[in-house]
Amino acid sequence: MAQPPVIASLAHLSWEGEYHSHLGHFHGLWAAVDLTTDFAIGKFLKVTNEEAHLITSGMMFGRKARLLGGLIKRSDHPKKAQLQGAFNAIRATPRDAITHGYQAYSRSQVAFLERPAGGDMRARQHTFSHEEFAQLVSKLVSDSHAFYEALEANSADVSAFAEAALSLDRKSSKAAGET
Repeated sequence: MAQPPVIASLAHLSWEGEYHSHLGHFHGLWAAVDLTTDFAIGKFLKVTNEEAHLITSGMMFGRKARLLGGLIKRSDHPKKAQLQGAFNAIRATPRDAITHGYQAYSRSQVAFLERPAGGDMRARQHTFSHEEFAQLVSKLVSDSHAFYEALEANSADVSAFAEAALSLDRKSSKAAGET
């Protein structure tokens, strides 16, 4: 087995396109997961889009995931089992390590050094072969599609939800006396 890459300084990272393509795809997918999670919280709480934004704005994903997980568990949604399965698979993704960790890339592997917030100082290295990292991104694609489908979301409703954040911003600006 190849030696895992050592977390390297910026000067020593390899900036090969394949890795960055997968990493960019991961981050783009996660932005969509985050949006869909906020949308789902609003849907399960049966609140308006604006109210859902007020509830979820500024919440870290972990808190939103616990909230949505509990809402799904207590719901009578017709696809509850599929929702739970897909959302739990998404939650199992090592998002924090990939998003916030130091990263290193070698010819054969990629590594992310995770340093969780809070508690005693600890660190954990997540190492993937190129193929494993590509599979992780591919699995996130599948899991996020399964979540979206089980939620019975549609792009018009999710877009309207996202647009509602701008509506709130405009209302807030007018209330503050801005034009």
